[in-house]
Amino acid sequence: MKVPKILFEPMTLEDNIDLVKFAYFEEDGLLSVHSYTLDMFPELANIDPNLSKKKKEKIVEDVVTEAYKKNEKNITRDVERYNKVWNDFNDDYMNALCEYLNVEFPKDVEYIHATVGVIPIFPRYLSSMSFSISIGVDNKKILETCAHETCHFLWFIKWKELYPKSKASLYESPSITWQYSEMVVDPILNSPMINEIIRVKEEAYGSFYVLKDQNNHFIMRELDKIFKEKTTIEERIKKGYEYIEEALKK
Repeated sequence: MKVPKILFEPMTLEDNIDLVKFAYFEEDGLLSVHSYTLDMFPELANIDPNLSKKKKEKIVEDVVTEAYKKNEKNITRDVERYNKVWNDFNDDYMNALCEYLNVEFPKDVEYIHATVGVIPIFPRYLSSMSFSISIGVDNKKILETCAHETCHFLWFIKWKELYPKSKASLYESPSITWQYSEMVVDPILNSPMINEIIRVKEEAYGSFYVLKDQNNHFIMRELDKIFKEKTTIEERIKKGYEYIEEALKK
């Protein structure tokens, strides 16, 4: 079976600026996007809150432009390193993931493009089957990020197979469908079939591990039990979703 390859490429300055702008103006929720932005660009924490959005955007543009130009060699270096690190795992991992989820990537998808820049968050884009990552990421995190994001891409292909009427808008934060997709990376990527290939401990967002259901059981532990059941993956996905819908019901 032919599987796509992840191809790391330099992020353009314009895309880098746009992504940081989005992250800076995003209110913190489950993902702490704004906070991550200030961690990477502490000078943005000093922006006068009384300034107009246009003036704030100009400051963000200037700060990101300076950081990007200062790190152009690092971007080039890390693009090469990331490709080398992931290349040895790509085919074995992709095939194992397809087998686990009992689904294949579209035959016309030859590459999954991953752009590298100076960014505080690593977004994924389902429509283009691509994602972004920052410079300076260690080898272990590269493997985890590649596995995590490609798991999302294949997961939603499987999801549309099981729930063909599901709206694409539900695949993004903060819907329960999105939360479920972020939770299942733990039981899927930590399964023996996948973990024996990448050998990286996968963790979902930390905020999920403190959530409890109506019976005071930790949701992530219950989900893990469901995905370890000796049933088909289709049955496990559906059972897990029914559980999550009930557990996260307001």
